[in-house]
Amino acid sequence: MRSNTLSFKTFNRIYIHVPFCSSKCAYCAFYSVAGAAQPRIENYLEKLRRDFKKYAPSCPAPQSIFIGGGTPNSLNASSLENLFSIIADSFNLESVSEFSIECNPESLDEKKAAVISKYADRVSMGVQSFSPALRKVLGRNGNPETFYNALNLLNSKGIENIGTDLIYAIPGQTLEEWSSELSQAVDSGVKHISAYSLTIEEGSSLASDKNIKVPDDELSATMWETAGQILGKKNFLRYEISNYSRPSFECRHNTDIWLGDTYIGFGPAASSFDGSDRWTNPPDISQWLAGKDPEMDIITPEKRLREIFVMGLRLTDGWDIERFRGKAGNALTEKIIGECQFFSSENLMEITEKNLRLNDKGLLLWNTVSSELL
Repeated sequence: MRSNTLSFKTFNRIYIHVPFCSSKCAYCAFYSVAGAAQPRIENYLEKLRRDFKKYAPSCPAPQSIFIGGGTPNSLNASSLENLFSIIADSFNLESVSEFSIECNPESLDEKKAAVISKYADRVSMGVQSFSPALRKVLGRNGNPETFYNALNLLNSKGIENIGTDLIYAIPGQTLEEWSSELSQAVDSGVKHISAYSLTIEEGSSLASDKNIKVPDDELSATMWETAGQILGKKNFLRYEISNYSRPSFECRHNTDIWLGDTYIGFGPAASSFDGSDRWTNPPDISQWLAGKDPEMDIITPEKRLREIFVMGLRLTDGWDIERFRGKAGNALTEKIIGECQFFSSENLMEITEKNLRLNDKGLLLWNTVSSELL
């Protein structure tokens, strides 16, 4: 993080990256450290404590906190308590309206659930698939039953705002299997479902498997449409390309970041955004512990505003035009609206006097639309 951040920027949201996990999933290309020894975890927590103290004045009233990974609950109960304690000691939690943490069902026990329930009010659990065969393809350990055990455990501790992640377009997965996955997630009682298409990322073990063949684009698109249809009938509304929730259970942390809100990231590989510049901590715990400078992403104001604009188009509500005008000014706003007329003529976008949004066809083609606008 930059040394001059404290002097003139305020961050509304906090992200904390816990890089540790028990094992690396086959599809994962995020930075993580499998099987870290406890002394390394203690060093990580001490570095977080120092960073929190240094940057707390830049976060006088954080609106949301999100702890992601890695697998945050791969920490033992004592370390997890330590993590939450230094957060509570460093920041004003009274202003926080949403406190989220990612959890792996297989790594959750009663002690950890008790610690989490003292601080967090929202939990996102990674399931990816309820099918043992498909979980094996993804390199996921554990039995799907552990999800239901973890769900009951969190509910018993008073946490009701629980979501789950699913992956589709897994090699060998059929449309019928995907429909069943969605129904199982709905029937579990969760309030939020994220459904992501499998992407074979460079650096993941799946990328090195020459025998892996993902479903074609047509089937993947059909699976995306099926998610909207099945979940919509069950009162899970799509509010972002890959995210669905019961009414009022959207992830506010992510929603406001997609609309260009400021956030500060702590931990290796965590990113920050101050409204104009973005920077990312080194994706290496040894370099991060040693204080290596982050990688800066400084671009022109117009390019940054265009980036914010296309990220906001991921949301099904799109942009309140006056909200974007408040960020970009009148000239650039009108320029971009003019460019968007083409997408409206191609039946990808709906433009009214007050709002601009992609329709379902446009959301499916968001990558194409965003590349054109950038």
